[in-house]
Amino acid sequence: MIKDMTMTTTDPTQTGPTRADPTGQRKTGLHRRFLRPLLFLALDQNEETYGYELAEAVRDYGLAIDMAGVYRELRTMEQHDLLLSRWEASDEGPDRRVYTLTDAGHDGVHHAITSLRTARDLLSAALTGLEADVGATRR
Repeated sequence: MIKDMTMTTTDPTQTGPTRADPTGQRKTGLHRRFLRPLLFLALDQNEETYGYELAEAVRDYGLAIDMAGVYRELRTMEQHDLLLSRWEASDEGPDRRVYTLTDAGHDGVHHAITSLRTARDLLSAALTGLEADVGATRR
């Protein structure tokens, strides 16, 4: 259900294949505070999806996260009326919970995008300044 949303940041010291990166380089480097915005982006990709697929999408974005953390955040988002869930019978194992965004959740997607862009711009400015300072001291 989730489209491949791979991030290019990798740590070559950590190995092991993943769905998005069969070469074994794990995505790292994103702080846990990015979990909710990344869940919003993953939820926005489909009308409905499962918790496991959302966790995989978040991992593909670059956030190392455990399933318990994903489900805690999904419960919190549901308590804040940002998404709805329902149980769906499965022919291949236990029933699964299906998640969909509410109208407020769709508004949250726009906020998440703005938040991620702001973080990107701030980090980019900080790195540009740092790179200029490092370049100046090397001369």
